Amino acid sequence: MNWLIVIVPAVWAVWTWAHEHKKERMASRHQMVALYVYPFLSACEDLQSRIFNILELNGLRVLRKRYPDASYADETLYLIVRYFGWVAAMHRYGTHAHDPEVIRLTEAVHNAFATPQHPLGPFNFFRPEQKALGKLVMHRFEGQYGVELDTIPYYTFRKELTLPPMADSEAVNQTLTALKKATHAKNLAGRYRLAETQNHLVDLLEYLEEKEGISLFPGKRSKCKTSDVNRKLT
Repeated sequence: MNWLIVIVPAVWAVWTWAHEHKKERMASRHQMVALYVYPFLSACEDLQSRIFNILELNGLRVLRKRYPDASYADETLYLIVRYFGWVAAMHRYGTHAHDPEVIRLTEAVHNAFATPQHPLGPFNFFRPEQKALGKLVMHRFEGQYGVELDTIPYYTFRKELTLPPMADSEAVNQTLTALKKATHAKNLAGRYRLAETQNHLVDLLEYLEEKEGISLFPGKRSKCKTSDVNRKLT
C-alpha cells in the first residue's frame, strides 16, 4: 500500500494543476471576449442597424429632422470607421481570429466596401484605406486588464474629420456629400453597396452570437433588399 502514499498525492497534484490551468484559460477567454468580441458585436450592430434604417425605413427623413445641421452624415461615417477599427482589433486579439466562418464573413464586408463591382464613389473604401481609417479611430489606454483598446469618442472624430488625413480623403468626402444630399434612400448614391454590407453584417452577428451563446441585442434582425432592380438604381 506504500505505493498509494506516493501515487495519490501525485495524481491529486496533477488534477489540481489541470483544473486551475483550465480556470485560468476560461478566465483569459472571458477577458478576451469582454475586451474585443463584445465591442466588435456592438460595432456590427450599430452599423447594420443604421444602414437598415436608412435604406428600408426612410431613416434619412428622421435623421435630417433630428440633425438639421446634417451631422448625421458624420455620425454614419463614424459607425463605418468604428467597424473598421474593431474588426482589425478582433482579428488580432479576439477569440475568433482563426474561425473560418468569421474570416469569410468579415472578408465579405471588407469586399462590399472595396469591390469595383459597384460604382466607385460614396461608401467605396479600398482595403488600405479601411485599415488606415480603422487605426485612426482606435486608441490605447490603461484599463482593468492593463493596456486596452477603444474607439475615440464621436465628438473627437468630428474634429478629426476637419484635419488631414481624413479631410483629404476622397472616399470620406464623397460619402459625407452623398449622405447630406440624399433626401431618400432612392436617391442615395452607393446604396446597393451599403445593402450588401448590411446583409453580411447580419450574418456575422447571428453566427457570432450563436457561437458565444449570447444575444446582446433583442429582437430579430431584417436584411436590406439587394435585388437586381435596386442595384440598377444605384
